[in-house]
Amino acid sequence: MCSVPTSRAGAGGKRGCSHCAHHTLSRRGFLGSCGVAAAAAAVGVPHANESTTASTGVAPRVRPAAATVGVVFLTVPDGVNVWPFVDRDYTTRTCAILQELSEGCSGVDFVPLTVGQDGAEADLPRVRELMGAVDGVMMYFLCTNWGLAPRVLDAIVASKLPTLLVDDLYAGSGVFLTQHARLLRAGAPVVGISSSRTQDAVEVARCFRGLAEEPVGAEAFRERAAEAYAATFRPGGVLSCRDDPVEVRSVGTVLERLRDTRLLAVTRDQRPVREVLGATVLSADFDEINAAYEDADPDEAARLVERWSQDAAEVVEPWTEDLQGSARIYLAMRTLLDRHGAQGITMDCLGGFYSGMLPGYPCLGYRQMNDDGVLSGTCEAQVRDLISMVVCREMFGRACFASDPVLDTARNQIIYAHCVAPTRMFGPDGPANAWRIRSHAEDHQGASVQSLMPAGYLTTTFDFSHDFRSLIVHQAKAVGNVDNELACRTKLAAEVKGDIGKLFAEWDRYSWHRVTVYGDVREPLEELAKATGLEFVHEA
Repeated sequence: MCSVPTSRAGAGGKRGCSHCAHHTLSRRGFLGSCGVAAAAAAVGVPHANESTTASTGVAPRVRPAAATVGVVFLTVPDGVNVWPFVDRDYTTRTCAILQELSEGCSGVDFVPLTVGQDGAEADLPRVRELMGAVDGVMMYFLCTNWGLAPRVLDAIVASKLPTLLVDDLYAGSGVFLTQHARLLRAGAPVVGISSSRTQDAVEVARCFRGLAEEPVGAEAFRERAAEAYAATFRPGGVLSCRDDPVEVRSVGTVLERLRDTRLLAVTRDQRPVREVLGATVLSADFDEINAAYEDADPDEAARLVERWSQDAAEVVEPWTEDLQGSARIYLAMRTLLDRHGAQGITMDCLGGFYSGMLPGYPCLGYRQMNDDGVLSGTCEAQVRDLISMVVCREMFGRACFASDPVLDTARNQIIYAHCVAPTRMFGPDGPANAWRIRSHAEDHQGASVQSLMPAGYLTTTFDFSHDFRSLIVHQAKAVGNVDNELACRTKLAAEVKGDIGKLFAEWDRYSWHRVTVYGDVREPLEELAKATGLEFVHEA
């Protein structure tokens, strides 16, 4: 049994290089304040256009002009709840990146520009000004600023400069994956880099060398940079997995059960009833769930808090008030499910909690439903994820994990990340894995789930398109859990079966989410797609 803290842990003060100027176009001034100039001097690398007059009177060697590369850093203002977490210290992170680039890319002069602090009206003119003064551009996604990113990217692509896009892992992954895929589909000559080995971006950035002397077109640069990046990939191996037989119900049985299924989506406003793959999707608003929250039995909520605290390996940040709120939200969800005769629920939990319209996070309640195997629950009002969960429950008798994936080419891995996850991946009668009760990652509030899922098993990941006309699938071997403070609490790492390079392609069509189930169930899902007339897409 673990104890529940009775007061919140402090978030800690901000750290960073206090002298870094975020919007200057002076590389020397910016990098000098970060210590990069000193580091470069220590290894004998002068700044671009520097010359040295020897005391002997010998004329210095004339250096070729350095290529000038703009480095655009995507951020958000303080107080905005996004990946990797609220109030990230962007200054320290940008300084570290610029130091790596400067030390690893002699012959390239980096000009930094941070966007996201002042809004598009101020940032976009700066981006366009930068594009007119450089030979190439890199954009680092330091957060998921969904609104600004596409506008900045369109301004960069319009410049027709050689362009690299870099995901700062577990920070900008969602907007990086979706926007990079959008640009690829539009034929934009960009190269996207997503690797835990930060040196990979430095190695690819060396392709900028010589641009000042011999400019090349964006397409020719793309080919050179793509080849350099592919050389950094860890090759995939033979995936030997633990034995894991899955009992599969027939497609006909699953479709029949879907026709008898009612699902509930809780949003700010009531929405029309609709049918998805035979299931009926109903709507409720926050007023209804809040009324059920107020009516929840406090004694029953207290018993749930005690049970969850005993079941978890540890309660880390949340305190008793957070757990009580989660328990009452769970009881409120059960009330709504009973009232509407529904077997699954999803809600706009982030929008509701951030706006004050929802008094607690539903993460612990979703975990309970999915582990019990009778009901299904998932976040962010994602009906397609909820349908995927019902398919897993009805076809395989197992819970599944809806996540925000991250790609790591240095390890040939995809990491499935979210703040809610099951802890019985092999079904309600299967073994439970260890889990922790954590705060929600983006805002450091409330209570969420860090599930430490089992390694060694083959997983199948899929999801439906938004219009439910196609089904996308890839497979990977679970190899462990990533435990860091960036992004969502649960992070299951899996080695990709197939070509990880192909996994960059479909995030614009299918968006960021995927749903992962333990077991080799690709063929049954393909049968389901055929029976329902869906296009079946092999993602990797």
